[in-house]
Amino acid sequence: MNKKAPGIHRKLIKVMAIQLALISLVTILSVYGAAKVVEHVLIKEALEGEARFFWEHYEKDRQYKLPHTLNLTGYIADINSNNFESVPVAISKMPIGYQRLESEDKKPLVHISEKFGKRLFLVFEEGQVSRLAFYFGIAPLAFVLLIIYLPAWISYMLSKRAISPVVKLSKLIEETKITEHSDIRLNFSEIEKNADAEVVTLLDAFEQYYDQIEQYVQRENNFTRYASHELRTPLAVLKGSISLLSKHDLSEQQQRIVSRMKPMVLEMEELLEALLLLSKNQEPKLSEEPISVNQLTQQQLIHIQKLFIEKDIKTSQQNSAELNARVPERLLTICINNILMNAFNYTDNGEIKVIIEANTITVTDTGKGIEQESLTRIFEPFYRADRQSTDVKGFGLGLSIVKRICDQLSWQITIRSEPQRGTEVTLSL
Repeated sequence: MNKKAPGIHRKLIKVMAIQLALISLVTILSVYGAAKVVEHVLIKEALEGEARFFWEHYEKDRQYKLPHTLNLTGYIADINSNNFESVPVAISKMPIGYQRLESEDKKPLVHISEKFGKRLFLVFEEGQVSRLAFYFGIAPLAFVLLIIYLPAWISYMLSKRAISPVVKLSKLIEETKITEHSDIRLNFSEIEKNADAEVVTLLDAFEQYYDQIEQYVQRENNFTRYASHELRTPLAVLKGSISLLSKHDLSEQQQRIVSRMKPMVLEMEELLEALLLLSKNQEPKLSEEPISVNQLTQQQLIHIQKLFIEKDIKTSQQNSAELNARVPERLLTICINNILMNAFNYTDNGEIKVIIEANTITVTDTGKGIEQESLTRIFEPFYRADRQSTDVKGFGLGLSIVKRICDQLSWQITIRSEPQRGTEVTLSL
């Protein structure tokens, strides 16, 4: 059985989770990107503007005060005298430009510029501003995400409600066990209560299919019943007529013909019973006592060989083990008969060998063999590799019947063949 695919409900949850995850990721990345823009663009421009403003006033007034606020602190040093005593050591060693001071406790942004033999250090403590931006950013972010998640949750609930009848229908069909005597018509009353128009259309289609299936089953049952009666009647007449013929004084040739007809009628009767049993899809009854597969195979080999006395074929049976099994005897006989009949039909002269092992029956022949292309279709009903040949009679049903029996009884049949060298068929019980 194939691996069960995820249900619609699980797929819906997965889609919603992926969608919300992507939305959240994009939103967080946007906030992070905005913070970086503030750091590298807005603050940088603000510090450059502060530096220009200070130098403009410093040019007019050498005593102009340095900026000193809660977040911005200015330092100035004389380059000519190399006097940096008023500047923090870590900052005084930084090059000219806009950069961040990497220290253990604080990481301020620093803008350094030079004019009039002086060096200006503007230090912006962004930590407090960043915390404020973070707190003020989290609240809008949470609000935006809430606005996004709420409609998404409502959409999920509506979608779940919409597909709920489909899920219920799937569970109902999965939990329903169909047997030979069970009613295949399902009760959709619970599903119809909240079903949409599409689901109602689907349920109506199921009802129409049920009606058609019931008609097909009824026709098949009628055919099986009529065929069982109508085919048994001529077989009974043939069986009785052959019994009457065998009681008359017949010539040797006539007696031989009657002797060949009698087992064929019995075989047709058994085949009919087996086919009717398979058509009803019933579990075949096992034999009450283990049957000797070795003896059964030997009997069928002798019986079929008599039908091909005109062919120069040597037969042998090799019993590597004594195989006794509780199996449906008629069905096993059909399998062995079909395999042996094929071996005799497609072998003009040579050898047919039967090998009985622990749980297998192997039939090998030295006949025509089968092409690889035909071997892949060998179990198809009505398929014959040499349909144009008139030497072998039949409709190509033998091996398809054997395959059907094997599938029903969990047996295995394998065929290996080489053209013009022969065929080997193994039946594993």
